[in-house]
Amino acid sequence: MDILYSVYDVIWFVIMVAAGIAAIEGYFYYHFKLYDKKWFMAVSAVLFPLAAVFLCRRLGLVRSAGSGELWAWFFITQVFINLFFKHVVRGRFSLPYMLLAPAFAGLALLLVYPFVFQIYLSFHDLKLTTIMRWKNTGYLPFVGITQYINVFTTSPLAEVSFWALLLRTFWWTFINVFFHVIGGFALALLLNNNIRFKGFYRTLLVIPWAMPQVVAVLAMRGEFHSQYGFINIMLARLVAAFPFLAAMGIGPVQWLSGHPLTTCTLINIWLGIPFMMVVILGGLQSISSSYYDAADIDGASYFQKLRYITIPLIKPVLMPAVTLGTVWTFNNINVIYLVTGQAGGTEQADILVSALYKAAFTYNRYSYSAAFAIVIFAILFCISVFYLKTFDAAKEER
Repeated sequence: MDILYSVYDVIWFVIMVAAGIAAIEGYFYYHFKLYDKKWFMAVSAVLFPLAAVFLCRRLGLVRSAGSGELWAWFFITQVFINLFFKHVVRGRFSLPYMLLAPAFAGLALLLVYPFVFQIYLSFHDLKLTTIMRWKNTGYLPFVGITQYINVFTTSPLAEVSFWALLLRTFWWTFINVFFHVIGGFALALLLNNNIRFKGFYRTLLVIPWAMPQVVAVLAMRGEFHSQYGFINIMLARLVAAFPFLAAMGIGPVQWLSGHPLTTCTLINIWLGIPFMMVVILGGLQSISSSYYDAADIDGASYFQKLRYITIPLIKPVLMPAVTLGTVWTFNNINVIYLVTGQAGGTEQADILVSALYKAAFTYNRYSYSAAFAIVIFAILFCISVFYLKTFDAAKEER
């Protein structure tokens, strides 16, 4: 019976998706065909908002008390849509728009709606003491920019301030991306040579990045165990073989409890190097050998060829990879969550995104967390723009 219920759920989901796509296509079809009909402009401005409100009520997204206000918003939106189709689109390019409409609607539901709702929450006060009132009445207190002020003045955690988290996050991102690039570049240079078993080495080096991150992180976490981990076992044997190392402070370390951020950093560096290696290796293989042949004729050394040929020609590949790596590392909660145990775990390894997670799901400060997320998004947006402008400037110099 469980299998039958599962099949029923799948079939029902497929039917609902097909019905949704048909409704979207019909909506756009009539707007393309009847955009110049005055009666359609009037009827659609009333009927489509009513249908949208009815659907929202059936899905439990709105209560009866808020139906009138929601219909007013849908009405205004529909009027603008009608004007857009009448004066801008005017029935042109109907096929491309209709082909793109289902994908656009899906992205709007998955990305645009949560983002807009998050902005809405950031200007209100949703927390553990107001959530039941919001659930029963749909009312949330409006607090303006108070939540954004609280982000910079009130700590999301118990011990670490926002500014300390920001500096720690920048340091975490810089160290990880720096070693990702350096390690990936060094391995790519080695694999770009004519060596035996190159494919085998490449496969081994890609494994940490190719396997599921949860498996990789938990496997490495075990290697940092204070008593049974491979790293401490090797350090203990090294000290036993060379006793003078103990006087230098070298020996087993309490990685997980004493140095959680260092442990997370080492694991994340190990995970991120293969990605940079693959990207840079692809860039190296795209450089024509004629450049190096000409440099050999001129008597250039290896490091001169690296400085004046390899690095300038690899920049168009490297800059987008560094940008992606920066964004991913800045937002990488997986390693910190899995290594430290974020269900009330240590705050010594927290960065902005892990502090955001705790503020939302440990301390139940939902509106504060929404504003916090918008601030993080703004920081990443500025970083991405900086990288893109630097990349464009480098292209113009060339």
